[in-house]
Amino acid sequence: MPPIQIVGHRGAKGEAPENTLPGFLHARALGLNAVEFDVHLSNDHELVVIHDNTIDRTTNGTGPVANFTAAELAALDARAAFPDWPDIIGVPRLDQVLDIVDDMPLIQIEIKTDTPDRLEEVVAGVLQHVDKRGIGQQALITSFDAVAVEICGRLAPDQARAFIGRPTDPETVDTALRLGRGHVQFHLFRDHAPDQLQRAHDEGLILGGGPCDTIEDLDAAIELGISGVTSDFPSLLLAHLAQTEHERS
Repeated sequence: MPPIQIVGHRGAKGEAPENTLPGFLHARALGLNAVEFDVHLSNDHELVVIHDNTIDRTTNGTGPVANFTAAELAALDARAAFPDWPDIIGVPRLDQVLDIVDDMPLIQIEIKTDTPDRLEEVVAGVLQHVDKRGIGQQALITSFDAVAVEICGRLAPDQARAFIGRPTDPETVDTALRLGRGHVQFHLFRDHAPDQLQRAHDEGLILGGGPCDTIEDLDAAIELGISGVTSDFPSLLLAHLAQTEHERS
């Protein structure tokens, strides 16, 4: 059994266009058994998979995600970081992404910050998709926004969920214990105070973290007892783990 789970960040953000259908297909082709992605609400109240609250960085358009319908988002060119990618690809809907990844052992769905009323709609919609597909045991609902995690706990008390804390937040573990269900995520995990991670262990929480994009990051995560890490370059980490396992056998 590997010492740590590698989670493809936004599919495999450093290797294929992030949060796109080809990106998740690439993650599958690598043999990953876990992916992470982000969910926003479109203008026509569809759940769409994109990280930022605007389309500027990842597509050929400009403006807030919330100003566009799902069809308009799908018609964009989302290859910004990979302009030579062979096919034009747009912003996908959540159901399209789940069609690709819903048999994976871990599906990490991040709810992006929004207004409380829109968060209510987003979380309820995500949980509806999870329930309809019967993937509650595989899904981990996460957010930097404590309101989103609270809504998830209220609507689906048994659903695994995790607060994501930044290094500047000394209350990360307390918030995770209050709102989560046995999980906590440490963003920029190497920058968190060691006593925070140790306390999370002491409280019996399952630790996740990211980004983990180098062998040094991976070694540090294993040393810190982190169970799973999100990575933009999962190929690198998978190869290192395979080589390490080969050397031990």
